[in-house]
Amino acid sequence: MGLRGAWFAEAASPQRTLTLPSGRPLTLEVADTPETRQRGLMFRPALAKNQGMLFIFEKPGHYRFWMKNCKFPLDILWLNTDHEIIYVSENTPPCTQDPCPQYGPDVNTRYAIEMQAGTIKRERLKVGTKFPF
Repeated sequence: MGLRGAWFAEAASPQRTLTLPSGRPLTLEVADTPETRQRGLMFRPALAKNQGMLFIFEKPGHYRFWMKNCKFPLDILWLNTDHEIIYVSENTPPCTQDPCPQYGPDVNTRYAIEMQAGTIKRERLKVGTKFPF
């Protein structure tokens, strides 16, 4: 399923541009294969304010995240098939223990977005926000 409309702009490369409610653009790398979803943002030294990662899952399910090998905290949004935020994790810390804690809802989601910590608060994103696309 392709994401279209004002919220996600189509792109020929594995990136999408997300327009946040404030109008600020966020460039998202697309993770839509098992390999890219598993690697996520691991091993990166930093994440710019205008960058993030969009996880697209083949079907709705319970998708939990861990912060193994992540070097910085992240804000994470989980969205349902209607593109509505159903769960948020703010300032999710890198993993410092084994096993790593897991984060995410106990309900079905279809998409997740990782972005720089502080974005959820700055953009006033919350459960129930539905993005028109």
